[in-house]
Amino acid sequence: MAEPGASQIQLPTAFYYLNDDFLCENTPVHLIQNELENAPSGKDDCRPATPLYIYSQAQLHRNIQGYKNAIQSAKMLDRIHIFYAVKANANLHLMELVRKQNCGAVTVSGYELQAALNSGFVPEMILLNGNGKQIWEIRLALKNGCMLNVDSLFDAENIISVARELQKPAKVLIRVNPGLEQSSTPVHSYLSTALKNSKFGIPLHQFDQILELLKAERFIQLVGLHCHVGSTIRDAAVYTTVTRILLDIRQKLITQGCNNLKYLDIGGGLGIDYYHGTSEGQSPLSSTGDLIQAITSLLPLDVEVIIEPGRSIVGNTGILVTKILGIKKSPDGGKQFVVVDAAMNDLIRPSFYQAYHHVLPVRKTDSSEGIYDIVGPVCESGDFLAVDRRLTQQPVKGELLAIMDVGAYGIAMASNYNMRGRAMEVMVDGNKWKIIRRRENFESLVQTMIDGV
Repeated sequence: MAEPGASQIQLPTAFYYLNDDFLCENTPVHLIQNELENAPSGKDDCRPATPLYIYSQAQLHRNIQGYKNAIQSAKMLDRIHIFYAVKANANLHLMELVRKQNCGAVTVSGYELQAALNSGFVPEMILLNGNGKQIWEIRLALKNGCMLNVDSLFDAENIISVARELQKPAKVLIRVNPGLEQSSTPVHSYLSTALKNSKFGIPLHQFDQILELLKAERFIQLVGLHCHVGSTIRDAAVYTTVTRILLDIRQKLITQGCNNLKYLDIGGGLGIDYYHGTSEGQSPLSSTGDLIQAITSLLPLDVEVIIEPGRSIVGNTGILVTKILGIKKSPDGGKQFVVVDAAMNDLIRPSFYQAYHHVLPVRKTDSSEGIYDIVGPVCESGDFLAVDRRLTQQPVKGELLAIMDVGAYGIAMASNYNMRGRAMEVMVDGNKWKIIRRRENFESLVQTMIDGV
């Protein structure tokens, strides 16, 4: 679509300022918004272009290549496999770009699995995770030859039942819950998935019971072990701990006759720099190279590793562009609110996790900085995108802001609360861009109500 004509610029990040304009790759963000705002849109002609998700194709490729380079440096090209965590962002256009980089896919629902199949992922390189897989989801995985993890006794029973029904072998990994302490995975409690009271995985005291059940079933092929300790992990040493735990369990299983344990799935919740280097007190952030180095020296020659990155592949590829509707002050003057057209239904991470996202003006001015709450129009006091945030310039009605690093768990967690349509998504490739998801309108919101079941 829009082609400003700038030549390709190679930069360490896809988002940057040039002559006071904020660009994604070679495309000024405000030009995308302006063209969308002025384009004919039929029944939706009263709708503005914002809120708007914009992604960088170059940054997506750069992030995947970072993993590939680290794996190649470790001489592990055939032994460490990248399985993209679809839950981070399930846009089919984005998933196809990931698939073209020869990645597998980790899914946590039947529709995510179907999306991975539709995007061309090799079925043998799709893994269905989940602590509450439904029968139809298990059936879909087995019919297509995908792998599954086993998360509980009832999960094992359900997988066995479907495998018998279809008379098809089920390749499974046992998901281990090692019962780590919170201090071992210092992230938000909602994002910790391997604590002793977590709903995920099989506690070690139940392991033998489930193992015997799986070993006795001719349609079950136990091919590995799985452990996911959580998301936003900053210290790659966590993965050394996970790998050692899984290798110890694997060795015990080999002595019990389990000789086909090909895979160790160590999860993939590596964090990204949401603070853009501005936060003091944050522990150093490990790189993809640190993660690979943390595990390679531990691996026996007959083991292959699956890593499940989502956030670290797509997180910094996306921004949420929002327009300032106005500014207001609290009665005592203690708070200044910047009211924008994006809301918690568009980006729930700040409200849900108290997550930080950097906020930048789309066009720079010489005005003075100040401290503001950036809030949306949803009818909830918890509807905010940033609290007590120092903005580098005075916000002005009608101007645009960019909420950074929303490629992961942005649109994926969006909702229709207050009957708001989910935002449009755009993919930028150099000086070109295209719409990869239309904005929802009233007709699309009520279609399932009209049609019924």
